[in-house]
Amino acid sequence: MEQLVKHPTEPENNPTVAHEDSDADARSITRFGIGLTLTVVVSQVVLWLLFAHFSHREDKSSPPVPSLIKMQAPKEPPEPRLQGNPQLDLKIMLRDEDAVLHHYGWVDPDRGIVRLPIERAMEVVAQKGLPQFKATGTTTGGSIPGAPNPGENPIGKAFGEQPKATK
Repeated sequence: MEQLVKHPTEPENNPTVAHEDSDADARSITRFGIGLTLTVVVSQVVLWLLFAHFSHREDKSSPPVPSLIKMQAPKEPPEPRLQGNPQLDLKIMLRDEDAVLHHYGWVDPDRGIVRLPIERAMEVVAQKGLPQFKATGTTTGGSIPGAPNPGENPIGKAFGEQPKATK
């Protein structure tokens, strides 16, 4: 059975344990931090004033832009442009895709071709099956015209494939 150990509520007073005064001087570190902060702030103010001076000097030395050039200047940069609002563009693109994928619509009204929603198209395929297309030409192998049948090459024979009967 374990015995409960009572810990003292106050730390023991040990006069031999203390921090070393020679490690770091808190006053010097604080002074350095304050001095560094003041240096950064003063340099920022000086740079701000310097750039304001340069801007004012440039405005004085530059001739004004004629109104004809201002009118003829393009309003937007040439193509291709960066997206102004990519989040809005993505939202519009997803909305447009949703309209195409989940709603009825005409593909070619003259020939009577319509677009079905995905769910309805899957129901039609499940009921009727995939459409069968007539072959447009005869091939000897797979989808590549003039390719040998799998059983006619050594690799196909090694895997036990039999050559397909040709007409």
